[in-house]
Amino acid sequence: MFLRYQQVSRIIELVKPKTIVEVGTWNGDHALIMAKTALRHQTAVHYWGFDLFEGSSESIDIQEFNFRSHTKLEEVKEKLEKFQRSNKGFTFNLIKGNTRQTIRANINASWPDPKTQKEHILGEADLSYIDGGHSIETIQSDYNQLKNSKTIVLDDYYTPDENGNCPTTKKVGCNELLTNIDHFILPACDRLDSGGVIQMAATGKNFMRKLSLEQKKIEKSSQKFTRTVVTSFSPLGYYSYGKRFIEQFARFWPKKVKLIIYLEAPLPIKTTEQIETRMFSKICPEIIEFKARHMNNAKANGFVDGKTKNYRYDAVKFCHKVFALTHCALSNPSEKLYWIDADTIFFKPITNAFLNQILPKGYYTSYLGRRDKHSETGFMGFDLQHNSNIEFMEFWKNIYDQDMIFDLPEWHDCFVYDELRKYFEAKFAVKSFDIRKDYEDDHHPFINSPLGGFMDHLISDRRKEAGCSFASDLRTTRKELYWQLVPYMPEEFVVNKI
Repeated sequence: MFLRYQQVSRIIELVKPKTIVEVGTWNGDHALIMAKTALRHQTAVHYWGFDLFEGSSESIDIQEFNFRSHTKLEEVKEKLEKFQRSNKGFTFNLIKGNTRQTIRANINASWPDPKTQKEHILGEADLSYIDGGHSIETIQSDYNQLKNSKTIVLDDYYTPDENGNCPTTKKVGCNELLTNIDHFILPACDRLDSGGVIQMAATGKNFMRKLSLEQKKIEKSSQKFTRTVVTSFSPLGYYSYGKRFIEQFARFWPKKVKLIIYLEAPLPIKTTEQIETRMFSKICPEIIEFKARHMNNAKANGFVDGKTKNYRYDAVKFCHKVFALTHCALSNPSEKLYWIDADTIFFKPITNAFLNQILPKGYYTSYLGRRDKHSETGFMGFDLQHNSNIEFMEFWKNIYDQDMIFDLPEWHDCFVYDELRKYFEAKFAVKSFDIRKDYEDDHHPFINSPLGGFMDHLISDRRKEAGCSFASDLRTTRKELYWQLVPYMPEEFVVNKI
């Protein structure tokens, strides 16, 4: 099963529907999964399934961008009846034909709740899952007829991959439909063989109400402190995750927090008063010199034995973070500075209380500590008004400028930060705040700290491929809607392609 499909069950766990409409029943497997999940929360569940079944044709498949074989209605019926025999609370109707006509013809069909005798109308179902025809016209028609459903999930939301490849959303998918509809893009994704990424979207009055209740806390008042977020990414990183980072920053961060992005090459980023870009080549010649000195040094690029790459010694790769952060810290009038890796997802409005929590008054720096390993530096906070700031940042920069990094046991930014932080703690009594101090487990410290209440960090290739961290990564209870929707990681993670 493709990873994104897990999220349908996650949504059912969230909204606990009694009535389910599926457009695109296909072989009935999703119907069974949805019914099983819903019956954990309800004593009775009714399912309406729409599909062409064996009534399709080659011309319709081409028109609807369908590449799957079709299943006969009787085969699906037998499968659901078998399930029904051992699950008496499950009832269903299967409707064959073109959904542009069949949904309209059945929109007022009803199901009486056996417990309350209340009539539940198909057109106002608790959950409608739209994954039938893939043409814009059919998706639009299916949605328009089912738009009064309390929660609606749509498949086929397309975004570009890291190479900029993406299906033509003017002809296929739900992108165009959602342009003027409040919606939420579900985090998990799958890769397309033809290029691009496919995700799901959720909307509907009940679902959006849950989302708005969580996100209504965004602060409109002016900031008590002047703050800056700094990050950096390559051109490849921009298309993989940087573009999303910028869009979500603009949506979820207070308007008086500035974002500064350090770039290796020009990129099509729209700058504003809040969002600024800086070119390394124009304002930070030291990084150009460092990379030039070591570009042909295999060890400095992580190949200590000449064959296998080891991140612990990849000084060249991780120098971008250090040069961007130190340059920003030494040239920025802000009072607080936060480094955040660009492969981070924001899903909830950032508040002043949260920012004060992760860098409390009296501390110079905050970090994600681990007991048996180096810190995780996907997030770091700094008080730029602290009397040790200039010395700390200049020392950090000089470690690279003067190649002192190669005198250390490890050459990546996490290790260097830890060594420098410990030195300043011991010599200058500088106070550092471990954001992870109240958590025992070292697994994925970013999301298992207070940061996880507002953001997700796609720290590995498998999480980047999936588009999110996994529910199985959590070591603490999370009530945020985002975490209730992310899938579990399969035992053997395989990147599925379509």
